[in-house]
Amino acid sequence: MRKKIKKIAIVIPYYKVYLSKDEEISINHLNKFLKNYDKFLILPYSIKKISLKIPKVQLIKFSNEYFASVEKYSELLTSKLFYEQFINYEYILIYQMDALVFSDQLMEWCHRGYDYIGAPLFNSVINNLSYKKGETIKGANGGFSLRKVTSFLKVISITERLATRTSNKTNIRKLWFILAVFMNKSHNRWLNAPPRDYPFNEDGFWSFEAIKYHPKFKVAPFNEALKFSFERFPRRCFKLNSYQLPFGCHAWSKNDRNFWNQYLLK
Repeated sequence: MRKKIKKIAIVIPYYKVYLSKDEEISINHLNKFLKNYDKFLILPYSIKKISLKIPKVQLIKFSNEYFASVEKYSELLTSKLFYEQFINYEYILIYQMDALVFSDQLMEWCHRGYDYIGAPLFNSVINNLSYKKGETIKGANGGFSLRKVTSFLKVISITERLATRTSNKTNIRKLWFILAVFMNKSHNRWLNAPPRDYPFNEDGFWSFEAIKYHPKFKVAPFNEALKFSFERFPRRCFKLNSYQLPFGCHAWSKNDRNFWNQYLLK
């Protein structure tokens, strides 16, 4: 008998034995504001010792290769192998070690009905090349993002079924995109390959390509995404969000750390 579906799990990618001070701050925010949810560390088999302290966290290990580069990590997060680990949950929240959360709004965001939501992207070149001029463009950073498990699995299944080519070479994958741009086909289904062959970061696939394969796939619009998370230009985002903090943020120590210092837990 299939287990009862739970609403949400928090998924924390972990690939280092020892955390930096900034990563410890991120985990402190997680423990403070989202302590009552199921949590999973995803980590490579090579990690034997875990230094971070997250109560009752569960471990899921994957091949070391998925943590060796951004490209391989993106392959993992565009694979059935990853999302099938969380099939007993409706949603997962990806919480990378450079994320922060400022309150518990998690169930509220689960009830909004989006398939994918994260910090809004600004001026993405890939974004602009993936859609016709004048089309509404949505994009979301994946480092602190909410994902509906069944929707992600459905997109992967559709894309894999329609795939007519594949390559394990990043340069070949990028060439597909360049050719699609020159042939004015990048706003259509240009990939013709499994999602893991997407040549850029995985959040680009979920932001710009998934809807081409599954038109009902819902990415949160810009103004909603602002309420969920900031990444780049936090001061600008703060103003656009009526001077309100979002639910969380990503890459806080890289993007105007001075802005975020005032909101860090003491």
